[in-house]
Amino acid sequence: MSTESKKPRLFFLDNIKILFTFLVIFQHVRVTYGGTGGWYYTEAAPVDVPSMIFFITLTSIGGLFQASLMGLFFLMGGYFTPKSYDRKGAVSFWRERLVRLGIPLIVYIVLINPLLAYISNPQGSFIDFYLSQFQSLGAFIEFLTETGPMWYVFVLLIFTAVYTLWRQITKIDSVQHIIPKEFSIPKYFYLLFLAISLGFFTFLVRIFSPIDKFPLGIPLGFIIPYLMMFSVGVIAVRYDWFEKMTRRHVKVWAITILTAFILLTLYTLLFVGFDSDLSVFLGGFNWHALAFTLAENVICMGMIFVLLKIFYAKFNHQGKILLNLSSSAFYMYLIHPPVLVFYPLDLHLYPLFLL
Repeated sequence: MSTESKKPRLFFLDNIKILFTFLVIFQHVRVTYGGTGGWYYTEAAPVDVPSMIFFITLTSIGGLFQASLMGLFFLMGGYFTPKSYDRKGAVSFWRERLVRLGIPLIVYIVLINPLLAYISNPQGSFIDFYLSQFQSLGAFIEFLTETGPMWYVFVLLIFTAVYTLWRQITKIDSVQHIIPKEFSIPKYFYLLFLAISLGFFTFLVRIFSPIDKFPLGIPLGFIIPYLMMFSVGVIAVRYDWFEKMTRRHVKVWAITILTAFILLTLYTLLFVGFDSDLSVFLGGFNWHALAFTLAENVICMGMIFVLLKIFYAKFNHQGKILLNLSSSAFYMYLIHPPVLVFYPLDLHLYPLFLL
């Protein structure tokens, strides 16, 4: 275990962060201009068949890879947490976290989110709309938990709090003795079994909390794969898993991802149909939701090895542009909702021939 050794900066993680930040923004652009999903403002849905097929395909792929896309953000959050905690200690670590993540989260909840919600559907004055959020306890709780895309920051802070509690528990001598000094990457079949098991537990959660529900601002339908990814990040930095990944890991998991995707596509064609109501995959006690959840968690597990190893081998460097994008990725994530709401609304002010 190389806890104390100083490691070179892993630029490939920053590059994945840049890529996925743009993918998140693209997903919200897709929803704005005809895709399905929850967003502040959406244009009219496409009526021609090619556009409908295009957006349905994007929606299906986006939904299937949702856990992987955001999950890798949590993996990176977990990866950088232990070293920061070791270096700063609990108090300084949390002070930095609350300033860097907590304050932007509060600003978004208190100011940006209500402003975007009002602009997307203006009724009366903004002051009246804002004050209406305080007229009942239910409205106030909903106001405080409407985090928008910043739910990621909210959940990351929760996971970080769980990690902090774990660090306190590991100070107990009896607990320290059971923590292994060395921990190799588990074998393929163990990880596949873990992914399927987590998929089953995720299915149970989605019976009561489907994908499109965010109780108290938390995506409970994704909470298990996200927690898994955060935990993998914490373990990976302690035992140098990223450095130990091999091309064999990539090959076997790439085949697994492709197989899971093909099987789910065939299942959809045979038992659901692409022209049917695809909301059956979102949750509930049905075979469709179970099939989707199992495939999703297997793909999520595989993406850890495929994307990380490819980026580690090919994109573990940065030039000036990528370095600047890396330092700005969080701010792009923070400000992209206002841009994606104001810009489409602003276009409606101009006749089409002027654009």
